[in-house]
Amino acid sequence: MLQLLSACSLLLAFSGCERPKGFTLKKIQSYYDNDPRWKTTSLSASHESQLKELFAHPFTYLGSGNHCYAFLSEDEQYVLKFFKQKHMRTQSFIDFLPMPAKMVLYPKKKYLRRKRERDKSFTSYKIAYEHLKKETGLFYLHLNKTDQFHQEVILVDQNGQRQIVPIDQMEFLIQKTAEVGYKRLDLLFSSGKREDALESIASLLTVITRRMEKGYFDKDLQFFKNFGFIDNQAIEIDIGELRPLEKRKSAKEMRDELSHVSHQLLDWIVAHHPEYESDVATLIKDMINQIRE
Repeated sequence: MLQLLSACSLLLAFSGCERPKGFTLKKIQSYYDNDPRWKTTSLSASHESQLKELFAHPFTYLGSGNHCYAFLSEDEQYVLKFFKQKHMRTQSFIDFLPMPAKMVLYPKKKYLRRKRERDKSFTSYKIAYEHLKKETGLFYLHLNKTDQFHQEVILVDQNGQRQIVPIDQMEFLIQKTAEVGYKRLDLLFSSGKREDALESIASLLTVITRRMEKGYFDKDLQFFKNFGFIDNQAIEIDIGELRPLEKRKSAKEMRDELSHVSHQLLDWIVAHHPEYESDVATLIKDMINQIRE
C-alpha cells in the first residue's frame, strides 16, 4: 500500500509540472523494440546516398499536425516528419513501478487504446510506402531503429534553437514538399491560370481514383488538409488514416465516392472562384464518367 501511495504521489508531482508547448525532443522519442511488421524494403545504394546527403544539412521547423511535427530540408525539397508519441506511447516511467501502481496509474484500456493507435498509424504509413509512394510523395519511411546512417541530424526548432537527434534511433518519414491544396488552386485561379488549375484538379481526382483501384481508402478524407501539389501534380500529404478495403469497390461505388469527395472541392470553388464553377463541375463529371466496370 505504501508503494502504491508513493507512486500516486509521484504521478501528482508530474501532473503539477507545466509541460512545454510546441515541439520538444521528448515528444518524438520512443522506447519500443523493433517490430518485424514495420520493416521496409532495403535501400538501394543511390537512395541511401541521397538520404545521407539530406541528413548532412539542417532541417527547420515547419509546423505540426494531428500526428506529426514537420521540418523542412535546407533545399526546401523535402519534409521530415516525426511522430507525436503522446498519441501512441505505451511506455513511460510507470514501467519501472511495482505492479499495483501500474494498474492504477496506467489502466489496461489506456494501454490497449494507445497500442491500437500506434498499430493503425504505422500500418497506414507502411501502406503508403509500399503501395502508394507516387500518390503520397513518400520518399522514405523509418519505423524501426536501425544501424544504417550513423548520423546526427540538426533540427532548428520553433525558437530558432538547434537540437540534435541520432536519426537511426528515431521513427520518422520523409515526403516531397508540396503546396497545400487550396492555396495552390487559389493562386492559380487568382492568376488567371485556368488550364494549370484544371490540370491540378484532374490530378487530384486521379490520385483518389488510383488509390481506390489499388484497394485502399482514407478514413479521414478532407481536401483542405489531406492534399498538396508539386507543380500541378497532386499528392496525399496526410497519410495516417489509410486503410485496406474489405473488398474492392465496384465502378459505381468508386464513382459515388469520387462524387462525394468532389462536393468539398466544388463548394470551395463556388465560395472563392465562382466564375470557374462551370469549368470545374464539367471536369469532375467527365472524370467520374470515365470510371467503368
